[in-house]
Amino acid sequence: MGDGRVHYLNGLRGLLAINVFLHHFFYTFYPELVFGGGYEDFLAAKWTLGRLFAYTPLNLLANTGMSINFFFLLSGYVQSYQYFRKEELSFLQKSLIKRYFRLAVPTLAVVLLVFVFHKLHFIHENNFPSNSLSTNWIKTMMSDNLDFLQVIHYALVTCFNGAHDYYQVLWTMPAELTNSWMILILLLITHKLKNKIPLLILWILVETFLLKKFYGVAFSLGMLICLLHQRSPKFNLVFSRFYLKVFCLLVGVYFASYPNTGYEKSVPKSMYFLISFFEVYPHVVSYLFGNALLLVVILHSPKIKHILSKTVLLFFGNISFMFYLTHFLILFSFSPWLYQKLALSLTNTVNLWTTGLLSFLLTTFVSFLFYKWIDQPFIKLCNSSVKKIFGI
Repeated sequence: MGDGRVHYLNGLRGLLAINVFLHHFFYTFYPELVFGGGYEDFLAAKWTLGRLFAYTPLNLLANTGMSINFFFLLSGYVQSYQYFRKEELSFLQKSLIKRYFRLAVPTLAVVLLVFVFHKLHFIHENNFPSNSLSTNWIKTMMSDNLDFLQVIHYALVTCFNGAHDYYQVLWTMPAELTNSWMILILLLITHKLKNKIPLLILWILVETFLLKKFYGVAFSLGMLICLLHQRSPKFNLVFSRFYLKVFCLLVGVYFASYPNTGYEKSVPKSMYFLISFFEVYPHVVSYLFGNALLLVVILHSPKIKHILSKTVLLFFGNISFMFYLTHFLILFSFSPWLYQKLALSLTNTVNLWTTGLLSFLLTTFVSFLFYKWIDQPFIKLCNSSVKKIFGI
């Protein structure tokens, strides 16, 4: 950890990025795994593979609601981690200046690639396997409605204001940017405050019950957990107890695996009936609670840390942002094209496995190139520029 990063949490980022890829792959190619089977099977209460996958903790393999909110929780933790180690104002100042550019430049690079793919007719929305569960959704994705200058403006400005109709995965950008700034501003305001915990708890309550900014709650909760983990021996002592960790793990998995997508009023008929009130109250709160417990378990579990620190997971953690940005483009270009090509010679099951694996490998390769040629060089340039211009 000489570079100030929490490497095992970087490995967790890698897992979450893969999770999002799997969700979108299943949604486009095999939506029964997302919805819990065909509607007739659902009405008949049959325990199909789809129902087993969608309405049990198995859905953690591809539950994008859980993974995106865990990303936000980790962002709050990681952005405050370095500060809580040394409490240097210069770190907060540099982070405030760099944050927009850290998100905008990789976003611009990927959106320009989306534009090129549109102009070369590489987007193949009509080549997905026909399925009533996903066809209408697919038709609303990847619209080609911007010219070159509009694409640049979209990547640098409007996607951060909530516009995501051109490239749908950018819906997270406003939450990522504004809540990152919120975390840094909170730390600046409370810099000289010795006991920040009561104020942070109050802020989380305000966000939850008054503002109802649940993505912001994830960031704030991550910051609070980071502070407690670094400054509270009692917190660490309590959550280091084996039986409490097991309890938090089980409860955390239960809440974090709340079905992300399903048929209307399906949750009360599943193992999640005990918390089916999240059908009315935003179910993002279920992910918040479950993910917070799981993060606490990870922070106090050496074995889990060791697993998350494996080289392959650290690799995916390093490229996770670029993996997230590029995977949707690959799934709407290369994947359906390959599926149709293979459909002539392979069974549907073998075709799905082959298309999924090769799409994953291509996404990994493209993400690594973007990470190596754009993300990393720009981070170095940004760091040196901030030091030269602002002297921090």
